Amino acid sequence: RIQILFELPTDNMKTLLNKNRMKQLKELLKTRSYVLSFLFFIVGVVGIALFADLRVNQNTFVSENALLPGYVVTKYRGEHTAAMLHKEYSALLSDGKRRQWISGMFKEYGLEVYSHNFTVKRPLFKEQLKGENIFAIYRAPKTPSTEALVFSTTLRANQNAIPLMLSIVDLISKQTIWAKDIIFLIAEHDEFGVGAFLQSYHDIYTSDYIKSHPLLTHSGAIQAAIHINMPVYHFDRLRMYVEAMNGQLPDIDLVVLVRQICRQENIHLLLRNSPHDVGDFKGNLIGLHANMAWQAAGRVAFPSALYHPYNIHAVGIETELRYGYRYKWGHMGRFTESVLRSINNLEEQFHTAYYFYLMPCVERFVSLSVYMVPCGLILAASAVRILSLWFSAGTITPSENFFISQQSVNVIDCVYPFLLALCLGVLNELISISFHRSNILLLIGMTQIITVVIGCFTHQREDWRLHQAFALLVHVLAMVLLCMLNISLTIFYAIPTTIAYLLQFPFNKPVRVIQRALLLAANPALLVVFYAYLYVYVQLDNETDGFFEKLQTLVTETIESNYTLGVWTWKAYSCLLLPAWGLQWCLKLPSEVTVSEEVTDSEKSTSKDVSSSEVKTKVE
Repeated sequence: RIQILFELPTDNMKTLLNKNRMKQLKELLKTRSYVLSFLFFIVGVVGIALFADLRVNQNTFVSENALLPGYVVTKYRGEHTAAMLHKEYSALLSDGKRRQWISGMFKEYGLEVYSHNFTVKRPLFKEQLKGENIFAIYRAPKTPSTEALVFSTTLRANQNAIPLMLSIVDLISKQTIWAKDIIFLIAEHDEFGVGAFLQSYHDIYTSDYIKSHPLLTHSGAIQAAIHINMPVYHFDRLRMYVEAMNGQLPDIDLVVLVRQICRQENIHLLLRNSPHDVGDFKGNLIGLHANMAWQAAGRVAFPSALYHPYNIHAVGIETELRYGYRYKWGHMGRFTESVLRSINNLEEQFHTAYYFYLMPCVERFVSLSVYMVPCGLILAASAVRILSLWFSAGTITPSENFFISQQSVNVIDCVYPFLLALCLGVLNELISISFHRSNILLLIGMTQIITVVIGCFTHQREDWRLHQAFALLVHVLAMVLLCMLNISLTIFYAIPTTIAYLLQFPFNKPVRVIQRALLLAANPALLVVFYAYLYVYVQLDNETDGFFEKLQTLVTETIESNYTLGVWTWKAYSCLLLPAWGLQWCLKLPSEVTVSEEVTDSEKSTSKDVSSSEVKTKVE
């Protein structure tokens, strides 16, 4: 019975691979490949723009019922305590006195207090930072310290969050409802202090440029974390930072939990760059673009991003005063208590909701199953062109393998531009550590100039169709790999490069000059400069430095974070995007070959092969 079910009859195989259908498919792909490619591309781009439409995205919701107890009536009444602590803390002028005061307050509330020293070597800025973290542990009264939560903030220029933290400590030290330990972390040097603490806590030292001392004590496995910065204690809105390192995101249940608690406390909550909490199509489109831009960069946008590599879901909260304050210490205290109580009730780690999503605003999200369809259509545009070039390069008969072309291919000539660009990218990534921040743009420019010069001295090949198909195949595979890691970076990079690569076809010399200029504009380095320009003038409009200095700082921090914090954006640029583009640039197309000539040549070769096969059959 198994043999009858799974064995296909010979007649059906002949029907599927008959000569007429194969010929029709080949002719369709050769004569209509550009139409199909641009149709897929346009539909994919329009689909991405429709992510902002309310009929495409969906409302956020809580999947984990264990998070619901945090919505009950809170017990925080520490407004006066926070105000008094803020007054005392503000009166201290030196960092040493502030550390002593913080440690004394933690001990007064009955917590275990420790210090943690670390050193950060910044290779591109040629400086060394020394810091000291302060952390205190509240031991849960009814459990053996197997699980923990983290409430973190920064030490410098943050005179408001530390009094809030101490008022929360005053509250929980009088309660017995906590099932998890709570670690209160006050980090120096922002993300470097948090990264050093997490390295020592997990005893995993991933960076040679952050040296931290071992911790004197530990708690349980960290389930979740919240990082709060309070530039102002009178505020009218909260900004939530959800982006983790390398384009990753926390479990959406944690994001929705923060949003629900803010709604309960009547606090206005916005994502980092969203103009509205729930807006129209235009507002959602602007918010989606801004949030995807931060996710595509992969940089550390907030200290909460450092928790994700350790499988710790975290969000960052920052107060903002724009039009006049509406909220004070009490609102922030009740919000923090509710978040900690909800996470405290979790029986296991976050696991039931989405990890891959896009958020146009705080109330809506686009799931993985929705945003992968337009991305697949954009990549399908290149796949159609690959098949067209493959069929045009050789002949295929029904008795032959579908994926084998009869045209001879010089493998070395086809692969060497990619390997050469890959070697340049790897060298670029290795020697960048020895450059100073003032010369880092020179390094990127030199690498691009070398790649461009090499492409100008390549010769035209007879099998250019197979070479172009190989170049497009490398581009598609690179985008598929990147899509699995950082969907926002894939979208921002695939749209301009795909349209530039599809427009590379044989034509007269004036048009070829325009095509080469378009391909040069799709260079990864120029795209980085363009997106950095948008970032500087859209996100950093309050800065006073010039554009060049901002661009230099942005690029330098991105490259340096590759060595200090583990951000792989620079590696992806050097070892993936640059070689794929270099392969396209080194491809020399003929001056002019029309589609009809391609079809005629293919038909001639087809008839020649068929006649030769008939002669061979008669001889046999």
